[in-house]
Amino acid sequence: MSKHKEYLLRRVPDLLKELRPDTRPTFGIMSPQHMVEHLVWVTKSSVKTSGTPPSEPTEGQLGFKRFVQKGAHFRYRGSDKKREDLDPPRMADLSEAIALIPEAIQRLYSFDEDHVFYNPMLGSFTFAEMELFHRKHFEHHLQRQFGLGLD
Repeated sequence: MSKHKEYLLRRVPDLLKELRPDTRPTFGIMSPQHMVEHLVWVTKSSVKTSGTPPSEPTEGQLGFKRFVQKGAHFRYRGSDKKREDLDPPRMADLSEAIALIPEAIQRLYSFDEDHVFYNPMLGSFTFAEMELFHRKHFEHHLQRQFGLGLD
């Protein structure tokens, strides 16, 4: 099992056990439930093929691909939004949102390792690149934004 798969399938559920509805983020405006719902949505939407890749990737797609390939940590980029600007959570509560995480992660692992993913925002990603992207994305929110597993 790759270290990224190990993290996503085993470490993420352990980290989520530490998350409480009143856990305060170290940055950003998302509540714990907003953040978990965001992770579910990004994980599910990124692994579905959406459209046909253009003959040449955009500069943005190439830049994001280079960023992911480096294994760099995501950085928080603030915005003018306030918590009140966020859409209301879709799930009834945090525990219901957390219950969706395993299915979202399993969706990634339902593809063969030679599968190439594509969506207009990210561009084309190999399975290994997509796995790395999700590991870094989960680390960014769970460990850096909400400080889980840092004891």
